[in-house]
Amino acid sequence: MARRKPKGAQQLQRRQPLREPYDRVLIVCEGTVTEPAYFRGMKEHYGLSTANIAITPASGQDPSTVVRHARRLADDERKLGEKFDRVYCVFDRDEHANFEGASEQIRASGFCSARSWPCFEYWLLLHYEYRRNPFLAGGDKTAAQHCTTALVRKMPAYTKGAQGVFQKLQGRLDDALNRAERARRDAEATGSDNPSTEVHSLVEYLRNIKRRGN
Repeated sequence: MARRKPKGAQQLQRRQPLREPYDRVLIVCEGTVTEPAYFRGMKEHYGLSTANIAITPASGQDPSTVVRHARRLADDERKLGEKFDRVYCVFDRDEHANFEGASEQIRASGFCSARSWPCFEYWLLLHYEYRRNPFLAGGDKTAAQHCTTALVRKMPAYTKGAQGVFQKLQGRLDDALNRAERARRDAEATGSDNPSTEVHSLVEYLRNIKRRGN
């Protein structure tokens, strides 16, 4: 008769997801709901392992907090003898005074950025249309709020923290990737980032991550 594993070992084995033979990635988001829900939806759609893809909100909602939280989690992994192959910091330009400083911290840490000007909703808007007219603060709204309003015109059911956003937009993903790449090229050529995004680089990476591991 085969020896039965101790109960504690059996529970541990059940709790630990299986690591797959592709990159381990940490994604730290400024937003506590919208961005993590989007990337978790993507992870589920492509069948990516929880052991490989870690998605977490930062403990405070500003860019510098995102980078500090990412550093802390990456350092904790190294202390355990593990590592992430890539670490992504996801945050908005919005009206953050420390945006440029946080961007420098990302470069100094060797992390990857997935920034959006003015906000993550611009990435979602690109699933419907290409736009490079800037979003500006005006009236009683910030630039990010105006961007969200533009998205809602195309996607009336959208609200901050909405679930299932990736699944609803997945059929438009190729168009969004192409538009985002076009917007970044134009932003670099003109020296004007508003509006543009780097989120497409992270999305493209995750979409192809299994092929990268083969």
